[in-house]
Amino acid sequence: MDINTMSATLINNSLPIITAFTVLIHIFCGLGIAKDIPKVLDRRLTTILLPKNIWILVGLVFGIWGLFIYWLIHHSTISRG
Repeated sequence: MDINTMSATLINNSLPIITAFTVLIHIFCGLGIAKDIPKVLDRRLTTILLPKNIWILVGLVFGIWGLFIYWLIHHSTISRG
């Protein structure tokens, strides 16, 4: 076996594992936002910029970046509340 076939085999075998971890990370980000929303609603009347269900969807679709945007808007020092 040459290096090209070994590399291709390694990439093809690891792709399902990477996909599974990516899906799990996106699910955990959505669940994290869903768990944090009641704490945000205790401090203010509603979530900022989007309704709460859409924020959960943002966490599910965008993963870590969606969680980061949610945290930036609701919990960082640059947020108004």
